[in-house]
Amino acid sequence: MEALTTGQAKQRALLVLDIAAGHLAGGRVEAAFALASSALDTGLQYRSGRIVERARAVRRSLTTASPPTVVRDFDERLHGVYL
Repeated sequence: MEALTTGQAKQRALLVLDIAAGHLAGGRVEAAFALASSALDTGLQYRSGRIVERARAVRRSLTTASPPTVVRDFDERLHGVYL
C-alpha cells in the first residue's frame, strides 16, 4: 500500500509543477514558486530526480535580472541538490 501512496505523491508533485508553470506563464510568480517549492519538498523526500529536474525546468522558464525573494529562496533550496 505504501508504494501506491508514494507513486501518488510523486504524480501529484509533477502535476503541481505543471500548475506552477501555468501560474508562471500567467505572471503569478509568487503563486508559481509557492507551488513549485511544495512539489520540490516531495521530490526531495522521495529522492525523485524526475521531480527535481521538472522543478529546475520551471525555474529556468523565469528569466529576470532581479528575482523576487520567493525565487531566490527556491534557488537556494535547489542549489547543490543532486539525485
